[in-house]
Amino acid sequence: MGIFNRILPGLAALLLATPALAQTPVPATAPPTVDRGPEVDRIFSAFSGPAGPGCAVSAVSAGETLVERGYGLVDLEHPTPITPATPFEAGSVSKQFTAAAILLLVQDGKLRLTDDVRKYLPELPDYGRPITIDQLLNHTSGLRDWGELAWWQGWPRGARAYTQADIVELITRQRGLNYLPGAEYSYTNSGYNLLTEIVRRVSGQSLADFTAARIFKPLGMSHTGWRVDFRAIVPGRAIAYERTPAGYRQQMPFEDGYGNGGLITTVGDLQIWAAAMQSQKLGALVTTQMQRRASLTNGTRLTYARGLMVQTWAGVDEVSHAGATAGYRAWLAWYPKQKLSVAVLCNADDAGALPMGRAVAALFLPPPPAEPPPAPLTDLASRAGLYVNESSGRPMLLVADEAGLRVAGGSRLTPLGADTAGYGADRLVFQGRDAFMDETFEGNRYLYRRTPLWQPTSDSLTAYIGRYYSPEIGATWRVVREGSGLVLRLEDRPQTSIPMSPLYQDAFNLNGFLARFRRDAQGRIVAVSLGSNRVRDLRLRKIG
Repeated sequence: MGIFNRILPGLAALLLATPALAQTPVPATAPPTVDRGPEVDRIFSAFSGPAGPGCAVSAVSAGETLVERGYGLVDLEHPTPITPATPFEAGSVSKQFTAAAILLLVQDGKLRLTDDVRKYLPELPDYGRPITIDQLLNHTSGLRDWGELAWWQGWPRGARAYTQADIVELITRQRGLNYLPGAEYSYTNSGYNLLTEIVRRVSGQSLADFTAARIFKPLGMSHTGWRVDFRAIVPGRAIAYERTPAGYRQQMPFEDGYGNGGLITTVGDLQIWAAAMQSQKLGALVTTQMQRRASLTNGTRLTYARGLMVQTWAGVDEVSHAGATAGYRAWLAWYPKQKLSVAVLCNADDAGALPMGRAVAALFLPPPPAEPPPAPLTDLASRAGLYVNESSGRPMLLVADEAGLRVAGGSRLTPLGADTAGYGADRLVFQGRDAFMDETFEGNRYLYRRTPLWQPTSDSLTAYIGRYYSPEIGATWRVVREGSGLVLRLEDRPQTSIPMSPLYQDAFNLNGFLARFRRDAQGRIVAVSLGSNRVRDLRLRKIG
């Protein structure tokens, strides 16, 4: 078990992340007329103290307000209680408004979902296969996520003030994709920043002006707008915070790029939007197409539609999206058949807006159907080991103990059958003892194969030492010796240094990210491929 202990630190983030849409317990329900205030207070009790950040929550059923509450403080330096009228940033909940703007232009006959993106953004490289506007909307474009590219540049989000122009320039520098357009689903903010630019070029208005004129003002969303200038004063806005061992500290989104996020709004205005979507106030095309689930080129149907997730939760249909940017957390959902909508906005990065919001929804929804007890997962010890994703090279280390099978650094697997286990909302279907298929809740299917753990000698590590450069990020990284191991260090910012832990042959864990070294026909190392959740195979050539 020695090598297991050496690769566990930092491996949690590198392994397949526990899906955010995992099921939560659903209590029995009562009619909407019952006062559920005390139960809602208990759900948000961790954020109702007198000295910390918190949340605003609203639940509406068929036009009747069931819950409308605020918890915690707007600003810890100048304590003011959060109320339902407090503005917050909505993170990726914002994406549905960008999607609606695009669909309004489709409704106007000014563009088509099947259009090649390069028709409007000719500066985007030709990847050999067109990327369509629809693929930007449903995260099947294959584009690398600009935020993770910025991390590899040495300037992660929050470290510098990115403008929309900065973001578009970084995206258009990429000569590679994560996969062929339409072949897979991979959440990427890049698509929505490009959609923001497409709205501007097609309509002649910025996304902020277009949505104000076509969505916010007509619907009466008078407390909603975009963060186009992070220095602008927004009266009453909740300040965002991150929790640290020493307590909370500010974590604001100091950037001007938007469309992927950046919507400033209230839970009341989100309820106006949810009602408008359900009553087709923007037109049947917008409402219908936003909720039409996407399909991959192989026919697999996804849970992602266009700026929205469409799925079944606890036995009922749910249309939703979560959001997280800097220290803000958000969630909006509606349940069409029950005419129920729930909005949650928080200014603390440790606030689980999604699970708390679903717990509120469960108070007003019918009880979920009973499920039979799961069958046991057999031969646990023989299933333990390191498995590697054939598509991305990302690892998953399974560990067996007296309580069952778990992902190292992650959560425990839930038995679903003799050869099937649940991992959050995903299903792992074992194929013998040396492989399993990860059936993700989004709709992807990834094959993982058992791979031997790697224990390189100290001398063999010398071959990896060197300088590696990528024009796609304009950065040089160095692999250098440190003690008996290696570290990856950014050349012009040596304080950015990451320990390299061996995983499998020529592959290293970088505190949650992945480095895979490439060899030529003579076996010499010529490049390193860097990867993260939303960036694959960012190739850096060995130089000097």
